[in-house]
Amino acid sequence: MSRRTLLLLLAAAGCLGDLVADGAQYYPDGTDSAGGSSTTAGTSMGSGDSVQTFTGEVPTTTLGPGSAASTTGEGPPDEGPVIVSFAFEPEVLHEAGSAQPVAVVSEDVVELSLWLGDVEKWAGPPPIAWAFEATSSASDGEYTFVLVARDGEGEEATAEAKLWVSLPASGTEKCQFEEDAGSGWLAAAEYGDEALVVAGALAKPALEATVWRLDPDSCQPQAGYPWAISQWTEAPLVVLPSQAVGLATDELGRMAIAANLGSGLKRRPYVAMLTPEGALEWEIVGPVGQTYSGIAAVPGGVVVVGEQLVNEAPPQYDGLVESFDLEGTKLWTDTLAAPLPGDDWDDGLNVLDEHPRGVAWSEQAKTVMVVGERYALAKDDKTRLRAFSVQYSAKGSLTAAWTSDGLDSTDDGLVTVTRCGEELVAGGWIQNEQSARAPATRWLDLSGNGEQKRRLDALEAAVLQGLACDREKKFTAAMTDPFAAYAVGYRTSDDPFLYKLELPSTALRAASCDARGFCAVAGLQGARPWARVHHP
Repeated sequence: MSRRTLLLLLAAAGCLGDLVADGAQYYPDGTDSAGGSSTTAGTSMGSGDSVQTFTGEVPTTTLGPGSAASTTGEGPPDEGPVIVSFAFEPEVLHEAGSAQPVAVVSEDVVELSLWLGDVEKWAGPPPIAWAFEATSSASDGEYTFVLVARDGEGEEATAEAKLWVSLPASGTEKCQFEEDAGSGWLAAAEYGDEALVVAGALAKPALEATVWRLDPDSCQPQAGYPWAISQWTEAPLVVLPSQAVGLATDELGRMAIAANLGSGLKRRPYVAMLTPEGALEWEIVGPVGQTYSGIAAVPGGVVVVGEQLVNEAPPQYDGLVESFDLEGTKLWTDTLAAPLPGDDWDDGLNVLDEHPRGVAWSEQAKTVMVVGERYALAKDDKTRLRAFSVQYSAKGSLTAAWTSDGLDSTDDGLVTVTRCGEELVAGGWIQNEQSARAPATRWLDLSGNGEQKRRLDALEAAVLQGLACDREKKFTAAMTDPFAAYAVGYRTSDDPFLYKLELPSTALRAASCDARGFCAVAGLQGARPWARVHHP
């Protein structure tokens, strides 16, 4: 058998002859390529890298080393390597996603290198272990790649392939979900590997904590969902009404649900772990007088935050933080009450409330960050509602605390916190005396201090309820005022909005982004649970 007879398939991506047809079918036409700001991409990737993200300006089509002519046919046995075919699958990207270079070469090829202009993107022996990743409309453009094949004697062959990228503007709707089987709302959203998971409450007719798993591309509920607490629980203490208030995906891919049972001052906290199919792994019902408001996955388990009722007339609360391992065993619990580290005053009668609202794991600091609102004594001796944060070690030791001192307003608070790269960023509100509240975003340092870098948006009477960060470190914020909601995008503290969508008759509670960069906001529209997914 001649060495020209045996060919190597360098990427198992499907039939090469159907590349263009398959790509056109998977990525529909008719999108808007405008919008999105540009950033500079990395200049080089070593042979150990498998993915390159493109978010910069449209590249030039300068070819790499060697001739620009493609070699696609067989030659005499001793005339060097042959590239039979080289293309991208798909050849056109109409939304955020990846395109795989696919090549067929002769069996004597021992090394390949892939070039974009004069930058080598990947090099190594067959097969090609690299993919182009388009993350937003900043990736738009025509890309010309050159593949260089070398045999063991150093002889080379080259071929080129083009990739076209035209993505919708940031904030363009991808799909919407609305539950039409009953009234209710969504309070939490979390992307998993195979679904957008949302949780809240649904009345059919009684109000129950409910979870949905939505297809990430169509927003349609997956088979078996919605799934209500009465369908999965085994605990006799689970009573109506109930509402899910927090959601996390643990390291095993399971769904952790935080909820509250009952009503008024007799509510109980509830946490459950479900498989992706909705089967109950474990559940715990807490005592009367406690409630939950948020949950986060941490290494080896989950952490929930909420409140502990300490007085009924009038109702007064201390903060509550609890940790559970992967099997549902409670590892530690802590009650938050003044004085906290940094306080220069005491609450001897315990009349000043603490309200933890959100929680996240800091991978950089290896700590649990809790944010919320607390009443504190200000310099004018008045009681002010202030944003605060506390940090815990993985074993439950309180290591740091920060309370706002009214730098931006007389009162402020934090409602949510998310991880963005190595940073933790929190969202909430500010209010000056009797004026209406306005949204605030705070970048927290390693000690939880949010005063150094912040963003204040002039949306009167709105509160930032949900915050998420995508792979380009762009933020999606879910903001709500008494009459409407806003889904907005921005990059940092002083940038203009990338998009600002006003959603009448809507209230938003949560936001989440997936690994591709698509982001969702969730809440209710009218009286129905509702979510919207938009392009990055």
